[in-house]
Amino acid sequence: MTICSFEKLVRYLDKQMGLDEKLELLKHLDECDMCRDAIYQISRDRDADLFVYRPYNAERVLAAGK
Repeated sequence: MTICSFEKLVRYLDKQMGLDEKLELLKHLDECDMCRDAIYQISRDRDADLFVYRPYNAERVLAAGK
């Protein structure tokens, strides 16, 4: 992986990569701060234990717009 690829990060997290692709991605993650941060954020966002339900309150949004 010579360039950053969001799709490859997602495929890695979804366990849809062969061994060679995984090794290439892991090498890239060692060298690329942006992809390392991105894969952390993607995996964190997928963690159901960290999901907090916040109901949408239309009345409050409309009142704030006045």
